[in-house]
Amino acid sequence: MAGWTKKPVIGLFGGTFDPVHQGHLDLVRHVLTRCRLDRLLFIPAKLPPHKRQPVAGFTDRVAMLNAALGECPDIKDQVLCSLIEQQLPKPSYTINTVQALMQEMEAEQFALVVGADSLLELGHWYRVEELLDLVDLIVVTRDTVDVTSINAALSALPPAYVYNPVQKRWLGNNGRIVDYLDGIALPVSSSSIREDLKNGCIPPLLPSAVFHYIQQHALYGWKSN
Repeated sequence: MAGWTKKPVIGLFGGTFDPVHQGHLDLVRHVLTRCRLDRLLFIPAKLPPHKRQPVAGFTDRVAMLNAALGECPDIKDQVLCSLIEQQLPKPSYTINTVQALMQEMEAEQFALVVGADSLLELGHWYRVEELLDLVDLIVVTRDTVDVTSINAALSALPPAYVYNPVQKRWLGNNGRIVDYLDGIALPVSSSSIREDLKNGCIPPLLPSAVFHYIQQHALYGWKSN
């Protein structure tokens, strides 16, 4: 069709990032490459509805994300940190975030990045049917969740996703798609990094710029020896 242009696809990667670590950054690289996204937004949660309140404040977590991205020249032109949840009502429901981004970025379509463990709980999310009408899904493998469980969870969601063996993805009756990325595992967790810092250890998978920020602001109980 003359004049037709494909809308850019923007990945949405939400979380507390308390703190961001190398596993998050490597996951983003995989998602950008394997799903052929145009861009990706890190979306730090102001106050997540399904988790404990973050240890570090929103401003500090944003600063650490930007510091980490500053050390990633290979993805710096494709990845940004969004402050959208700073201006939204708390708690940080994903549907509210997506709707706000749709108003802010009118020409884009969105793909929500979720871990397989979060997928199993997705049916309990706030206004999930509306959410799944607005976004595609990119499900990232977790060691504790097998493909059979993922398939069952997807088929039980409102779009009744069905696996298409030709396209190698799930298709929903609302026209939305689900891509599943296996072979990607986060080798560390933010909670284990916080524990290391509290014990005076420098976590090996913590970006150096993030560690310097933690040192400067004495976050997570870190004390210089």
